[in-house]
Amino acid sequence: MGRNRSWGTGLVVGMALVGVVACEPEPLPPPGEGSVLVGCDRAGERVQVTVTSHLDPACDYTRGLDVTASDVTLDCQGAAIRTAGTPGGSGILVSTPIDTPLHDVTIRNCHVEGGFTNSLRVTRVGFRTLPEGVEYENGTSDIVIERSTFRGSRGVGVFVDGYVEGVTIRDSQVHGAGSSGIYLETGSRRSRVEGNVIVDNGYRENGPGGQPFTFAGVDLWFWGIGREGISVDGSYENTIVGNAFHGNSAGGIFLYKNCGEYPERPQYFERRYPSEHNLIEGNEFFGGTNGVWIGSRMGENTLPMSCTDEAYVDEPLRRMVLDRADDNTVRANRFHDVVYGIRVEDDGNTVEANVFTGAGPDRHAVVVGTPLRTTVLERPVTGTQLVDNVADIAGNPDPYRWVTGHASTVDSGNLADGAPAPLCEGVEPPRSPFVFVIAVAPAGPGGGPPAETPDLTLPVLGPLPPCVR
Repeated sequence: MGRNRSWGTGLVVGMALVGVVACEPEPLPPPGEGSVLVGCDRAGERVQVTVTSHLDPACDYTRGLDVTASDVTLDCQGAAIRTAGTPGGSGILVSTPIDTPLHDVTIRNCHVEGGFTNSLRVTRVGFRTLPEGVEYENGTSDIVIERSTFRGSRGVGVFVDGYVEGVTIRDSQVHGAGSSGIYLETGSRRSRVEGNVIVDNGYRENGPGGQPFTFAGVDLWFWGIGREGISVDGSYENTIVGNAFHGNSAGGIFLYKNCGEYPERPQYFERRYPSEHNLIEGNEFFGGTNGVWIGSRMGENTLPMSCTDEAYVDEPLRRMVLDRADDNTVRANRFHDVVYGIRVEDDGNTVEANVFTGAGPDRHAVVVGTPLRTTVLERPVTGTQLVDNVADIAGNPDPYRWVTGHASTVDSGNLADGAPAPLCEGVEPPRSPFVFVIAVAPAGPGGGPPAETPDLTLPVLGPLPPCVR
């Protein structure tokens, strides 16, 4: 097997991404008529925004803002919402109680950075208590976040919470979040993520820097793969289009369904919905281990997460639950030097007209299949549409592979180096011992890190032998 570090900053980024990051912003139009100025005299307080308002670009707003009413625009006018401390919370919080609809809210021209838990969060207060079947009553619609920059949050950069719908995130940058750049929480739906640059996120939560945890009464230390650019966690009917991804710790876009993790924690709630009917189109991915991973937890060992979903593998040191990420479309995206461009581990997904380039034969365009569900439950990945993809990966004439088994796959019109390249048998990519985890070791004195850090090189497939025709 080859080995690869999934983080690092040495990639040469394509001109498209450089152009998006480096371009000068367009001049800002003046705030709309009737907009209320939130002046510098309020920059040190937590500001409640209930009418259309704008900020003074000469100020740093250090406590953040709450937007809690419909028909409101907050135009930051390029002002910074910045804290040097670690106050937690959200730099901008858009919220409403679950019995009050929220609609026609726009957040624009904001620069949020510093130690907030989330740079921006859209939530419905009390959503965890909503019974099945009424989750979207008194809901959200037409929430727009645009032309803004979100940097350096301790957790997720931009968080769309459970049972929130109708959010658009466009023409913005999400950079250096400690967890996922953008998170679409379980039960959220019909969001549009368009034209954003999502860079260098995910190095804190479950990241390569290491962190402590206790399992079965034993103090341990683990080092992980970190998080991805966009998490689609039991969120459905979203459109993710025209974004650029680079340098995110675990990869680009992961689609999965939360397994009901950590039921003892206050943020726990029942996860009811799969990540389905999402469209991922026209995005660019530069480097890293995983581009788009559909069903990213289907074959992962979630034992330490205490999942409430029923396990299909339940052993002393291994517990697997079924992931749910079916009937998604990944179309017309471009993957540049990504180790695994697209991984498909659930049913009914379409992979169409994507382009893959790579500098060496250890890059793979598409991997279809999931190991344990196939062998334990006799349920191979079924109904994949693999159509009209094009690969130009140096030394890899067979970049489309299935592993363990597959069924009812449509395999048509796929090319590699200009020649037909049908789906053929491959090798299962290496798995970590636990989900997110690269290495585990006993904690050092006082629960701190051990004296020696283990090898944190992430194993990957490496080159595979040509297929037998």
